[in-house]
Amino acid sequence: MKLAELIQDLPVAKMKGNTEIEITGITQNSQLVTPGNLFVCITGFVTDGHNYIPEAIIRGAKAIIVEREIPSHSDITTILVPDTRKALALLANRYYDFPSRKMKLIGITGTNGKTTVAYMIKAILEENHKKIGLLTTAQNIIDGQALSSKMTTMESPDLQRAFSQMVNCQTEYAIMEVSSHSLSLSRVEGCDFDIAIFTNISDEHFEIHKNFTNYLESKKRLFLALNNSQKDLNSKKGIINIDVEQADVFLNCLKTEILTYGIEHRAMFNARNIVLNLKEARFTAQTPLGEIDIILNMTGMYNIYNALAAIAAAVSQGVPLTDIAAAFRKFPGAPGRYKILEYGQPYTVIIDFAHNFHGLEHILKSLRIFAKKRIITIFGHGGERDNRVRKKMGQVVGKYSDYSIITADNPRSEDPALISREIEIGMQEVENVNYTIILDRVEAIDYALQIAEKDDIVLIAGKGPENEQVYHNRVIYHNDEEVVDQILQKRNQK
Repeated sequence: MKLAELIQDLPVAKMKGNTEIEITGITQNSQLVTPGNLFVCITGFVTDGHNYIPEAIIRGAKAIIVEREIPSHSDITTILVPDTRKALALLANRYYDFPSRKMKLIGITGTNGKTTVAYMIKAILEENHKKIGLLTTAQNIIDGQALSSKMTTMESPDLQRAFSQMVNCQTEYAIMEVSSHSLSLSRVEGCDFDIAIFTNISDEHFEIHKNFTNYLESKKRLFLALNNSQKDLNSKKGIINIDVEQADVFLNCLKTEILTYGIEHRAMFNARNIVLNLKEARFTAQTPLGEIDIILNMTGMYNIYNALAAIAAAVSQGVPLTDIAAAFRKFPGAPGRYKILEYGQPYTVIIDFAHNFHGLEHILKSLRIFAKKRIITIFGHGGERDNRVRKKMGQVVGKYSDYSIITADNPRSEDPALISREIEIGMQEVENVNYTIILDRVEAIDYALQIAEKDDIVLIAGKGPENEQVYHNRVIYHNDEEVVDQILQKRNQK
């Protein structure tokens, strides 16, 4: 594509050089530049892309997008814009010929529940014989092939490339998690959403957003984007959890049709006749099409909320209630979310991705209802994250668990011992609390399975389907489910 055509959507402040050159690709990573590429300089949290212009030129970049004045480079077209992050998204969108306009795009945002809702919608639409693409924290699925996921929402060039691949294989619906981080960093700028879903929000991610107001405003951007579309605005749907205190923030910003769901307040999609046990949830879904009995192969009120969000999305797309109920009966759950491991042991072992105090409180409150004896919880908190939430995590886990084991969960550049001590501060504020700290996660799981007795529940929280433990100077292979399997298999052989 000619550079002149590529940059036509950009608010160009200044330009030097030839724009009739052919561009062979776009990247913000100087190490990925190949001859003929356009290099976009991003000012990041750790490093500044403007410092890597010489490397990009050596590797063959023919044009550069910057957001501050730089020394002149002969034979290199240089374009100055106010915001290179936004420019990167707009450039990628045009380079791949606006792929999100050629299929239906469903975006899900919220502190918790995004992945589960995405997989629920996928299951329902596939039951209705639709071809689905999926972009989530757990994995990405394009043309039926599952690929590992490195982040909740990809960088914009990778995202638009994935959309383009979906379009090329006749995908009808793309379902994606939209993180607050991606919204604030303009990764989804120019994406043409058909449905936007808000699940819930809590005090999280302040290491990025600094305060709750900024966090809330970043979530709202998804719904403001829904209002600005090249598609028919009348076909757009905003789906809102009406039971969340901040629901009005999203309701008031929408110009599209609004669908609400909830349990406590009257909504278009409600749940009644709720029955829960350790392995499943049953309820009657009230919808504008009538009522339908739903059986989920997982428990928890929070998963009923997730199901209602998925039901609202499916009904908005004309899926019959019978298909919705059939899909839920078959649905095994999202990877690493509320997965019960059964190896013949006399106690229950559950793997779950819950990694913040909000998610931990949801699952532990649910388990507390069904616990015949003790709840033993293994958990930690990621490094390079908002450390103010660690005290809350300790309080929540200490309150709802009978015994807690604080361990490592991707400490990254932080000292896992320091992270654990910050969690411990909250733990110590709980009366009659019982806990220990075992920084090695494998040893922590091993110890929990040693002390577990008949009818106990062992919750291994935080990593879910992840296959890595990330330290400052190394990444090791680690999968919680495999660790449990290896430990219990050895014990069964004795």
